[in-house]
Amino acid sequence: MPRPLAEADVPAAVRLINEATPEAPVDEAEVTRWLTTPAGDTELAVVERDGALVAYVDILLPEESPDRAWIDIRVPERCVEDGLLDEILGWAEKTVGSRGRTLARAVAGAGSPVAAHLERHAYQPIRFSFRMRIELDEAPAAPVWPEGIGVSSLRQGEERVAYDVSQESFADHWEFTPNSWEEWSHYMLDEAFEPDLWLLARDGADVAGVCLCRREAVGQPGVGYVRILGVRPPWRRRGLGRALLLEAFARLRDLGAEAVELGVDGENTTGAVRLYESAGMRVKFRWEVYGRRLV
Repeated sequence: MPRPLAEADVPAAVRLINEATPEAPVDEAEVTRWLTTPAGDTELAVVERDGALVAYVDILLPEESPDRAWIDIRVPERCVEDGLLDEILGWAEKTVGSRGRTLARAVAGAGSPVAAHLERHAYQPIRFSFRMRIELDEAPAAPVWPEGIGVSSLRQGEERVAYDVSQESFADHWEFTPNSWEEWSHYMLDEAFEPDLWLLARDGADVAGVCLCRREAVGQPGVGYVRILGVRPPWRRRGLGRALLLEAFARLRDLGAEAVELGVDGENTTGAVRLYESAGMRVKFRWEVYGRRLV
């Protein structure tokens, strides 16, 4: 039976998660942030067999969406055994139901044992997302900025501006759940935060879009990461997202990045996947998103 994740479990949980989904690694600092989130709407648990962790599961219960919950199960293939996935999913659904939620969403790597198990238990694929990557063997194309728009790094005291722009940029995306400033800053203003790598596109006094990067993707030395790329609705369809992305590639390459990765909703309505492909990125890994009405 799953038990709550404890601080002492973090190193073993990191190894387990990275074995289960090596395409999207985590580190101890990241898992500790999950464990210490100020939101208070997450259940993190592990399953132990003979003194060793064999599975990790978390459940997100967003206050802004009181009818639904998100389930994320990570189990390395070597640990899959009869009854283990039944035990984990049963516990997760019971937990979701006890919190008054009726709609379960679940994510799993495409083709994984977890994905197959979800499908056997009436979870229907409803969405997918990608981890995308570009190799920076050659210098990226120079960005072309829309007329009247320039770019600069985050200035002192503009963290809240970056937060506001990112929230507005994603407000019309599928299943968007607003983050409080406290939660957003807990994850974004971490040990990897570098103001020089937070790019703000400026149209006079307005910030039209942001590209918030970190020098290295979690657990991947030499690989830069775009954490958030967002353009506010009035400035879309003018090439601003592409310009921000190319600027990020160039700055990360100058800092020694050999590649850059990001995550994106595979059915993003603003055409983000096409944009990233046009800039030279390719799909590295696919996450499946499933849904099931529990009652």
